[in-house]
Amino acid sequence: MNNKRNNNLSNIIKPFFDLNLFFIILTIILFGLITLSTASIELSTQEHNYPFHFLFRQVCYLLFSIFVCSFFIYLSTYNIKKNYKVFFYFFITLLIIVVIPNIGNTVGGSTRWLSFYGFNLQPSEFYKLFYIVWLCAFLDFNSKNIKKLEIFVIPFFWFFISAVLLMLQPDFGSTVILFFMTLIMLFLANARFIYLVTVAFFGFIGGAIIIANYAYIRKRLDFFEPCQDYLDGGYQLCYSLMAIGSGGVFGKGLGSSTSKLFYLPEAHTDFIFAVLAEELGIFGILFIILLFYLFLRKCISIGKKAMRVGLVFQGYLSYAIGIFITSQVFFNMAVVLGIAPTKGLALPFFSYGGSNYLVSLLSVTIIFRIYRDVYKKSLNSSIR
Repeated sequence: MNNKRNNNLSNIIKPFFDLNLFFIILTIILFGLITLSTASIELSTQEHNYPFHFLFRQVCYLLFSIFVCSFFIYLSTYNIKKNYKVFFYFFITLLIIVVIPNIGNTVGGSTRWLSFYGFNLQPSEFYKLFYIVWLCAFLDFNSKNIKKLEIFVIPFFWFFISAVLLMLQPDFGSTVILFFMTLIMLFLANARFIYLVTVAFFGFIGGAIIIANYAYIRKRLDFFEPCQDYLDGGYQLCYSLMAIGSGGVFGKGLGSSTSKLFYLPEAHTDFIFAVLAEELGIFGILFIILLFYLFLRKCISIGKKAMRVGLVFQGYLSYAIGIFITSQVFFNMAVVLGIAPTKGLALPFFSYGGSNYLVSLLSVTIIFRIYRDVYKKSLNSSIR
C-alpha cells in the first residue's frame, strides 16, 4: 500500500520535477554548508566575534537565491531562448560598467564588484552563465551553417570582447572558463575540427601573451615548487598542499583542520577544498567528485532527451551548464592541488560568496526548467 502511494506521489511530481537531480543538489548544498561552517569558524570568531557569521550569511545567500529562482523557474526555456540577446547585452554592459574608474570595487588588486546599497555584485559570474545561454542559442539558430568559417568565428569575436573586459579587471580564471566553454560547445555542435585546432593554438599563444604582460599571473606560474617561494607567491599553495597531505586517507576529522587557523589564506573561499581534504581525507575528495559526476551525468541525460524531442537549444544548454559547473569544480581542485596556477575560481556551492552561489543555483534552476519543458514535449512523441 505504501509503495503504491509512493508511486502515485512520484508520478504526480515527475512532470514538474526531477527528484534524482533535486536530491543530488540538496546533498551538494548541505555538504557545502557543513564544509563552510568548519572552514570559517575561526575567522568568523576573530573578525566578527561570532563563530557562524560566514555560515549565517551563506544561508542568507542561499535563501535569497531560492527566492530569485522561484520566479525564474516560471520562465520557460522558450522565453530564455527568445530573449537571449537581452540577457547577454545586459550583463556585458555590467562588465563594461565595472571597469569604469571609480565605479567598480577593488578587492585584492582586482576590480570585479559593483555595490548596491551595501551589497556587492560580481557581474563576471552572471556574465559567464548568460554568455553560455547566448552561445547555445547561437548554435541552435546556426546549426546548419556552423561549418562555415564566417559563422564559426562569431562566437570567438564575442569571446575576444569578453576576454578584454575580463582582463581589465583582471580575471584570468573566468577568461579561461569562457574559452574552454566556447571550444567545447562548438565541438559538440560539429564545427570543423581543423577550425577548432587552429583556434586552440592561437588561444594558447594569446594566453602566453597575457601571461607575459601580467606580472601577477607570472608570479603564480611557479606552482610546481611553491614552497621554494614560500615567503612570496607560493605561500598560499604551499600551505594548501600541506593541508591536503596531512589529511591522508581518512582525514583529521570534521572541524579538526589546523590550516584554517590563519595559516591558509582564503580558507573559506577559493581554497575551501584544501580544508575539506584535510578534515575528510581522500574519502571526502572522492565524495565531492562523485556528487558532481552525478550532477554532470544528469545534465547530459536531460540534454540527450531534449535533443531527441527536437529541443536543440535546451539540449545544448543542459550540456553546457553541466560542463560549466563541473569544469569550475575541477579547475578549482586543480589549483588547490597545485596542478594549475592559482586563478581565483570559486568552488560552486562550497566557497563563501553570494554572486557565485546565486549563479550556481540559477544554473540548476534552468536545468529543472529544461527537464520540465522536455517532459511536456515528450508527451506528444513516443520518447519518454
